[in-house]
Amino acid sequence: MKKQRESFFESKKINSLVNPLKPVSWGAITLFPDLNWNLKKAGIKVDAILYLSIALFVALMTFTISTVTIAIPLILKGTMEFATGLIIAGILGILAFIYVLLIPNLRIARNRTGIDKNLEYMLKDMEIQLTAGIPLFDIFVNVASGGYGECSVVCNKVVQEVQSGKSIVNVLDEFGMLSSSEYLRRVFWQIVNALKTGSNVGISLKMISTELKEEKENRITAYSQELSLWSLVYMLAVIVLPSMGVTLILILSSFLGGAMITEMIFWIILVGIIFVQIIFLSIIRSKRPDVN
Repeated sequence: MKKQRESFFESKKINSLVNPLKPVSWGAITLFPDLNWNLKKAGIKVDAILYLSIALFVALMTFTISTVTIAIPLILKGTMEFATGLIIAGILGILAFIYVLLIPNLRIARNRTGIDKNLEYMLKDMEIQLTAGIPLFDIFVNVASGGYGECSVVCNKVVQEVQSGKSIVNVLDEFGMLSSSEYLRRVFWQIVNALKTGSNVGISLKMISTELKEEKENRITAYSQELSLWSLVYMLAVIVLPSMGVTLILILSSFLGGAMITEMIFWIILVGIIFVQIIFLSIIRSKRPDVN
């Protein structure tokens, strides 16, 4: 089996560098009660104290590098005061600290999206294999190599845990608790309940697959309805208001001898329209349901 490469957070060199910051992390860990659980769900194999120490270390390094490379040269040139330089470096350090703390949540969101995108197809494959009489463990082995994205990754981890000697019921129960996807959590727990009670696993998987398909359709319908509203707002903000604004400026300037009309005004309007379009595109893209 191929050995996984050691991540940045699991590096022994990094761990040794952040050891002096662990007492500070012990005192501040109560401010982040969900950090340890988020790390487990994100698959980052370090404890909360160590991770918080790494975040503090990254923040201090960012502050130091920003001070040396940005603040000090500008201070020496006389374009910036010493206090202002430290404030800018401090803000960059705080942003770096916040970013490191957000990494587990970002990984959880990315994994959830990858799982939900392929889960419906994985469930159909599992239903077919169950109908054909293939044992449950062999089904997980097949799904692990079936090319279902994050679903295959999770199933591969399940196979590895079972091959190490653990019970498949306990493994599925544990992975269900740690799953970033609500639907995959329900799939694993339904399988666990079916194995414990002796009921039909295929029926439970079919119900979840149907519900997942219906939710995707509902999300697409809701997005199409919301898109109609955003289209109206876009038309008002990018077409109606600029044209009416320019017309109003021309009318008002006619009473003032053309004093209000300058080339800069039209450039400002053009830049504003481009900026608003970029914002609208970002909003629409963020709200688009990620379904196949």
